[in-house]
Amino acid sequence: MWVSSSGVILGEVVAGMWRRSRTDPAVEAAWAGFAGFAKALDEGCRALLATVPSARRPGAPLAAGVAGFLAGLDAARAELPAWDHPALADAQARATAALDAAEARARDLPAAVRDLEFEHRNERVADVLDELLPVQEAEQAVRALRRRQPARAGGRQTRQGR
Repeated sequence: MWVSSSGVILGEVVAGMWRRSRTDPAVEAAWAGFAGFAKALDEGCRALLATVPSARRPGAPLAAGVAGFLAGLDAARAELPAWDHPALADAQARATAALDAAEARARDLPAAVRDLEFEHRNERVADVLDELLPVQEAEQAVRALRRRQPARAGGRQTRQGR
């Protein structure tokens, strides 16, 4: 039995409540690492999306948006080892390939949209971001891994007195 600094008893079943099993530290580390990866990638995507003009603001310069996107990809690549887990090897490989494909499209984007109108330019930006769809699958794999953690000794979910 553990008692927190606020006097709450941890690790015991209290008044018929379900006991939560202990989590696997490697799985939780992978989850935290993926969160850092996703944050870096999200910041890069936001930089690229800022190039799309709206009714209230002109879009950011494309060169700046592409540079911000590439910086986000580099930061996301730096976070890849943080969510390394044997059960996630395939998802991580697909995410790495997605980063590579998105980088290639982003580098070609300024030349590809040079003479295009608004709608077609936005489609090309969307094409770059669509390359990152395997990252969503990787997130689902990480979430699934967290859900199926095996119960540890003494950590079965049981009800007290039943």
